[in-house]
Amino acid sequence: MEKGFVTLQDIREQERFDGYYHNQFLIVNDCLHRIYSVTIEQMPMSNKLCLSQDAPTAFRKWGFEKLVYKDVKRGIRKDRKYAVQPQNVFATGVHMSQNMVGKTTHKTEGRIKYFHYHGTIAERREPCKQFLNSTETTVDGTPYIVDTTMRDIAGAVKRFELKMIGFRLQRTRQ
Repeated sequence: MEKGFVTLQDIREQERFDGYYHNQFLIVNDCLHRIYSVTIEQMPMSNKLCLSQDAPTAFRKWGFEKLVYKDVKRGIRKDRKYAVQPQNVFATGVHMSQNMVGKTTHKTEGRIKYFHYHGTIAERREPCKQFLNSTETTVDGTPYIVDTTMRDIAGAVKRFELKMIGFRLQRTRQ
């Protein structure tokens, strides 16, 4: 953050805004003014599947610590995000930006990605609806595998938030 590479955005109050994509636009618009054009690959995570071993302490864990099942559906995925500088764009949207001038970076698979936990911010209740004892599963025709990438850095993220924001959010009802 001190070097300007990372910006902390607190998006926990999504329900105050009636726009479905409010937080996505907030973050994308912030990027618009910082970089040229880049594609961000989505890692779609289940918003309800959790590991059985987390059942006793799930209520204490952050969402990205316990929601570790990644959707691994094959084929063309259109759920990416695009960030572009406004002066270089003729038309844009949250999921697609093609009508622009200048340098772009769209082949970012495996380089720039974000983990997406659809619908979990606005819903202030326990997201774990189903606890599984398996590293891979299929639910409603969607295949999932365990991906602990975000869970593995949870401690560092929590320490960073505590350092940057302090204790004032610790008593915030999740």
